[in-house]
Amino acid sequence: MKGIYHESFGSPEKPALVLLHGWGMSSAIWSSLLPALTQSFYVTVIDLPGLGRSQGSDDITLESMALQVAAVVEQPACWLGWSLGGMLAIQVAALFPEKVTGLISVASNPCFVQKEGWSSAMDAAVYRQFKAALAASPDKTLARFAMLQIQGGEAAKAILKQVKTVLDSSKPSHLMSTLALLDNDLRAALSQLSCPVLHIYGEVDGLVPVSTLSAVSAMNPQHQVVCFKGAGHLPFLSSPEAFLQTLQAFTQTFMQTQNKNG
Repeated sequence: MKGIYHESFGSPEKPALVLLHGWGMSSAIWSSLLPALTQSFYVTVIDLPGLGRSQGSDDITLESMALQVAAVVEQPACWLGWSLGGMLAIQVAALFPEKVTGLISVASNPCFVQKEGWSSAMDAAVYRQFKAALAASPDKTLARFAMLQIQGGEAAKAILKQVKTVLDSSKPSHLMSTLALLDNDLRAALSQLSCPVLHIYGEVDGLVPVSTLSAVSAMNPQHQVVCFKGAGHLPFLSSPEAFLQTLQAFTQTFMQTQNKNG
């Protein structure tokens, strides 16, 4: 689709894996993982509409974003989304179940902002304050956001440098409108997904509380959940080997199941 940056790596003969990054970032966040991932997968990275190198609009919705990213992926694939990308992956799976063989959410929350009956999320007042700060001072707020992502995580200094590099190169065009997408509530959509689902959380994530793990597990006991000890909001960067092993184990399991059923 015109205006949506996407690029594929590896052999098209391998199982397809789509990577969706988080708010304020770009697909460059996956760069260090691509050499290992392409050994097992045909990887497609996408810059979310309004972020990175993709065009966007101020009236974008999570549903319209899902329509745009789904349009650039032709074959059924496992969709992996980090943070906001995890919410988007849920929306894609809900709208296009035939395109999603499996779903992996990383440091994500189906309901990112606290609502009645859902305390395992960011405080609504904190979210509003962040939006106000972003409108007033975007550069300063993005720098603070980078620090929040590595908060508590291991190997923080090296990861912070990588995150800042991605933020500096992303030049997102629609920060405010895409930030508003985090106020969506996808709990119902997530609970109804029929594809295999894996949720990965960081033990000391400063943006998605680890209590989300048990809350999500209660929604659908068939979903797999993993918590990376000592990891913050970027478990795929702080614990890359464990992350890749977890990804391999999960995808092999549901691929074998699909083969038996097929």
